[in-house]
Amino acid sequence: MARILIASTPDGAVTLERILKGHACHIVTTVRAAEIQLNAEAFDLIVAGLHFDDSRMFELIREVRKSGKNAARPIICFCSHDTAMSRLMHESIECTTKALGAWMYLSEHLYRDSENPDAEIRRIIERCLTKESRDEIQLQRIDIHRQRLENQQLRTLLQEQEWSPELKEYLDYLKDELELLLKEVTRLHSVADIQRESVAVSRDLKDRVAKRVTMNENDRAGTEEIQSASETVLSGEEEEQAAKEQTKGQQTKGQQKDTILP
Repeated sequence: MARILIASTPDGAVTLERILKGHACHIVTTVRAAEIQLNAEAFDLIVAGLHFDDSRMFELIREVRKSGKNAARPIICFCSHDTAMSRLMHESIECTTKALGAWMYLSEHLYRDSENPDAEIRRIIERCLTKESRDEIQLQRIDIHRQRLENQQLRTLLQEQEWSPELKEYLDYLKDELELLLKEVTRLHSVADIQRESVAVSRDLKDRVAKRVTMNENDRAGTEEIQSASETVLSGEEEEQAAKEQTKGQQTKGQQKDTILP
């Protein structure tokens, strides 16, 4: 589960919360509220709506890049309420957001013809989160490679000159740093595996729930048909009984009339 800051209009926030259900979503509707959240805590992803706070999305991207805790975090720009103007300017908006440092610009209307638009958009957003983990792992690998090169250079130096306490101390320091980096890479691998498993479980659960809902709807429709047929039969029986009672009443009145006449 990722921590996601959603900067959007109220309507756009509802759409994004529905798409990102299961993640920890924090909603802000003004640039000032976003600044407070960005300085208070770290997020895994920032999603900025095109019409956020009277179309101040570009200003928000700059604020994210200036924040201390979230300056390097990925940003996805999102349009949930497209207009003729936003469609016309789609390519320009996409280029501008990427130039300012956003990972990508998503417009909901481009996915409306998909079989499951919410799932398609969610997959793209979660791919961004997975990419972030891969980038961190790659940076850690680069650091490990650098540390190994330095260790190799130290070994070469040790072969060429006498051993000294300073060299030993520095070598021990590099060894400790290398162990810490290896542990961090292992942790990031585990986090990436957990995220992939979570995505797979979420898709499977959604499919099973949809199948169950379809079955329940079919069962309910069958029950309603049976109940309707039973009510039709019961109504016919009631009408037949009423007709018998009416005929019987008429016969009784006729007998009473014959008795009264001299």
